[in-house]
Amino acid sequence: MSPASRTPYNMVMPRDDRPSPGERAGVFGPGWSWVAFSTPWADGRPSPRYRWTLFETAAQAVDDLRRCLDDGNVGRRGALCSSVLRKRGAPRELVLCDAADWACVVHKVRAGVHVTDAGDAYFARWRKSMAGHRFTIINAGGPTVW
Repeated sequence: MSPASRTPYNMVMPRDDRPSPGERAGVFGPGWSWVAFSTPWADGRPSPRYRWTLFETAAQAVDDLRRCLDDGNVGRRGALCSSVLRKRGAPRELVLCDAADWACVVHKVRAGVHVTDAGDAYFARWRKSMAGHRFTIINAGGPTVW
């Protein structure tokens, strides 16, 4: 269920207030977005930090995530995580994990769906499907993309 409102505790913004390429107003799909989950493997619901905006393409959402990682707005190893994303091929739905600390989810938002609901649902499905790989991700020694 989407949060009632944006707060400084549940949002991520680039340091530079210029809009990212492809960024558009609105929080209902269609489009692409991303969300960062703190301590994604902890019991219970992880703490999400949403990017309260939509992008036209997956590539634009990934570029915006890289921008926020480079700014240091997500995790202590943001620059390293960003470099891992730069080495990836064609952007698509993905999850970037920084061990047990963060999971950043780039996801598609279907028409009429709230951006936070789409991010929460994608992450919940991914987390359930990856439960058997949990310690592989945590012990990887560096950021991994799934």
